[in-house]
Amino acid sequence: MLKKILIVIAVTLFSIIGFGKEVDVSQIAVDYPYKDNAIMATVMGTPSSQWYKFKKGKAPKVKKFKTIKKVPEILRQWSDYEYGVWTQKNDAPLMILVSGTGSLYNSGLTMYMANVFYDRGYNVIALSSPTTMPYIVSQSKNNYAGYIKDESTHMYELIAAAVLKEKADGMKVTKTHIGGYSLGGFQSLLIQELDSKNKKIGIEKSLMLNSPVSILTATQKLDSYLVENGIYNAEGLEKFLDNIFGKLVYDEKIELSDVDFTDIRSAVSKLQLKDSDFEVLTGLLFRFYSANMTFAGEVFSGKDAVGRLSDKKAYKRFDSVTEEFREGLSVSFDEYSKEILYPYLKKNKYPDLTMEQFIKEFDLRNSQEFIEKNNKNIIFITSKDDILITESDLDYINNTFGNKVIIPYGGHTGILWHKDVANLMIDKLEEE
Repeated sequence: MLKKILIVIAVTLFSIIGFGKEVDVSQIAVDYPYKDNAIMATVMGTPSSQWYKFKKGKAPKVKKFKTIKKVPEILRQWSDYEYGVWTQKNDAPLMILVSGTGSLYNSGLTMYMANVFYDRGYNVIALSSPTTMPYIVSQSKNNYAGYIKDESTHMYELIAAAVLKEKADGMKVTKTHIGGYSLGGFQSLLIQELDSKNKKIGIEKSLMLNSPVSILTATQKLDSYLVENGIYNAEGLEKFLDNIFGKLVYDEKIELSDVDFTDIRSAVSKLQLKDSDFEVLTGLLFRFYSANMTFAGEVFSGKDAVGRLSDKKAYKRFDSVTEEFREGLSVSFDEYSKEILYPYLKKNKYPDLTMEQFIKEFDLRNSQEFIEKNNKNIIFITSKDDILITESDLDYINNTFGNKVIIPYGGHTGILWHKDVANLMIDKLEEE
C-alpha cells in the first residue's frame, strides 16, 4: 500500500514540475517583430538579422532511394526520393530531421535547421515530407497516399536503411535523435515509437517543433481560412489570385521597381496585403498538397480511380492537366482523407478499419501510452498562438508533455528561424 502511495506522489510531482530545466519564455526572441500577429509570424517567419549565425554552414551530400513501384509516364520526374546528409569528421551525435507538410529535404527551413545542428557538432540526415511528390510517387505503398500510419512505417524503414548506409560509409554516431517541424514533428514521435519496438535505429529522443495535436483538426483550421474569406471552390481561388496579381500589373500606384522583395515587410506594405490575404495564401498553400495527393492517386489507380478530378483513366507524359490542377485546389485534406483515402484503404487494404480508428490515427492521443512512458525523452516546442492548434490542443500539450516549451508568440513555425529558438532546441536535446 505504501509503495502505491509513493508512486502516486511521484507521478503527481513529475506532472507538476515537468522534466528538464525550466525555460524563461519571456526571454526568448524578445526582439521578434510579429508578437501580436500569428498569421504574419507564420507567413513572414523571422527577419534574417535574427537568424542563427553559422560558423561552417554547408550544403548536404545528396543521396536517394529509387522508386519501389512502376511510375506512370506523367509522374516520372518524381521517380527518386532524395535526402540530404551532413557528416562530421569525428564521433558525433546524429540528428534525423523530418520536414514539414509539403517540404523537401532541401527546403529553406529544413536546410536551416540541418545547418544549425551541423554547426553545433551533429551529423544530420534530412528527409522530405511524405506529403511531397517525390515521396508520394516513388515511395508510398498506397495509390492514394497520406495514411499517417502506413507512411510513418515506411519512413521508419527508409530512415533505418539510410542510417545503416551512412554508418557503413564512415559516419561515426555516438547517439541518435529524431526531430521535425509541423507534420515532421508529429511523425518524429511516431517513428520514435516504432523504434522503441523494432530497435533498428536506436533513437533516444524526439524533438517536436510546432507539431499539430490532430492533423485533421489542423487542416480544418487551414481550410477555414479559405471559407471565412469567401472562397469555396476553384473559381473563388482564381478570383482571389487575379486580384493579387492585378495589383501588381494594373495598379498605377504600385511600381514593381519600387517593391523590394528582399525586404518582405516593405514588400507587404507596398502591395497592401492584409491579414485576410495571408490567411487565404496559407490555406491555398496546403490545398496544393492535397491536390498533389489526389492527382497522384488518380493516376496510379487508373481505371479504379475515384474520378474526383476528371473522368480520365489514363495519362500520357505530355497530357495537359490544367483542369485537374484547377479542380484539385477545391479538394480539402478533410475531403481527401475521409471521402477518398479512407474508402480506398477500407476497400483495398484494411477492411476492418473504422472511420473512428482512422481519425484517431491522425491524433497524438493515439500514442498516449508511449508518450506517458517516454515523456522525459520527448521535447515539445511550440508557440501559444500557433495557428494549427486549438485551445483544447494547448491544454492537452500543457497537461501531457513534461519536457515542453511554449513560446508566447511565433505563429506556426515562424519563430523557429530565430537564433534563440535554434539554440533552445539543441540545448533541450542535450539536457541530461
